[in-house]
Amino acid sequence: MKLVQFKTPGTASVLEIVEVPKPAPKPGEVLVRAVAIGIGMPDIMIRRGVYNWMPPLPGTPGTEMSGIVEAVGPGVGRFHPGQRVVVSARDRPHRGGCYAEYNATPESSVYALPDGADMDQAAALANYQVAYHLLYNCVAVKPGQWVLIQGAAGGTGSALVDLARHAGLRSIGTASGPKKLGFVRSLGVERAVDRQHDDIAAAVAEATGGRGVDVILDFAGGAAFTKNFAMLAPYGTVVSYGQLAGKPPGDVYAALRAASAKNLALRVFSMHVYDHWPEPRQAGMRWLIERLGRGEIRPRIDRALPLAEARAAHELFESGAVMGKLLLRP
Repeated sequence: MKLVQFKTPGTASVLEIVEVPKPAPKPGEVLVRAVAIGIGMPDIMIRRGVYNWMPPLPGTPGTEMSGIVEAVGPGVGRFHPGQRVVVSARDRPHRGGCYAEYNATPESSVYALPDGADMDQAAALANYQVAYHLLYNCVAVKPGQWVLIQGAAGGTGSALVDLARHAGLRSIGTASGPKKLGFVRSLGVERAVDRQHDDIAAAVAEATGGRGVDVILDFAGGAAFTKNFAMLAPYGTVVSYGQLAGKPPGDVYAALRAASAKNLALRVFSMHVYDHWPEPRQAGMRWLIERLGRGEIRPRIDRALPLAEARAAHELFESGAVMGKLLLRP
């Protein structure tokens, strides 16, 4: 079979397509033939060698894939050949491993898909896992609340917009440029704001009648991070779930205290809270799969590139041009 591998971390150029024997499932394992493979930020970090949960080298990126059960190992009772499933590397000892035509994986990392679930959309559920736990566990949102989603055109951002709609929230999404703004509007936000050219705070004030939003979900950090606090309603919460723009400069606590009359909160979230607490993560995945099968959520797919073009896919992802989810096709 073919898989994507790198021997040393680096740029997308380190990714290679190699031929290896198709694995046979060991006891407790399920062999899955890939149909669609999701690309996400953890894959980029694995390839760069900066992920704290690296697979052993030579490594293969890949957090998620949908596929068909090819065979099962001794002791596997929940799956059978021909079954449609999704595989999550978050339920394995090491991240990565899904950029491959076949994947032998522990039964605990495999989830059955209902007949109504789209296989491409199922390969986007890693982003939805993050979005689910941000909204339901990290801040416990309530219908009717306002939420500001920074970077709403990306994989996790678009998942947040979709789940916010499902939860009955009123959302404002930020993005850069007319094409991405149009995409964000198509997701169902009440207001789309250009992060580069618009005054985000003014747009939030106008949309909410001056009250501010109840929750801000920020993936970027960076120099603009502390501006979030001024856009919150009383008892509002900023959730930081990434620092792609770097660590916020200055005294973040002082900026939070400056608005102390509003009783604001700051939370920092990581999916790795569930590394040794898998039950909520697995329950969230089952919740998402059920709603995917019923058509209540709809991951947006940007495009699917052949597995052999993994380098080009990583370059496209890192360019910032992707809207929704980028896939690889074996």
